[in-house]
Amino acid sequence: MTPSRLFIAHEALDVWVADGRAEIDAEGLVDHETSRRFALTEAVRFLEEVTGSPDAPGLVGKVKSLAQVAEMGGEHMADSVILGETAYRVQPGFMGVLRAAEGVVTPPPLPAAGLKGPRGPRDSDDPMHAQTLAALQKFFLNNVK
Repeated sequence: MTPSRLFIAHEALDVWVADGRAEIDAEGLVDHETSRRFALTEAVRFLEEVTGSPDAPGLVGKVKSLAQVAEMGGEHMADSVILGETAYRVQPGFMGVLRAAEGVVTPPPLPAAGLKGPRGPRDSDDPMHAQTLAALQKFFLNNVK
């Protein structure tokens, strides 16, 4: 069974939290409207290729975690990703993976080379978990008023 996933743009997450629809805690996102909990990973949605080159990797319309972008050799900066000679306009946000009551249903796909897999929700010493929490904290400190 494929886990329930969603992409949440920074702007949408800001509105959800401000409206009280969602809450962020150490274990991820709680959607109060549906009573679902999601594990979050920083991600981008590829909106368009901007150099006029063909989208050979077929990324337009796809969501990739920042770890996946880095594994592909891409460089992410604000609302763009450069991959070799190709540049993309992206929408920054978070990839959410639905959690079951007892833990994560299925983790997001991982880069193949050299990275450890995700750990359970209590393993906050995981560098990817710490990086995601730091990004969420920075985002909320700068954007949620």
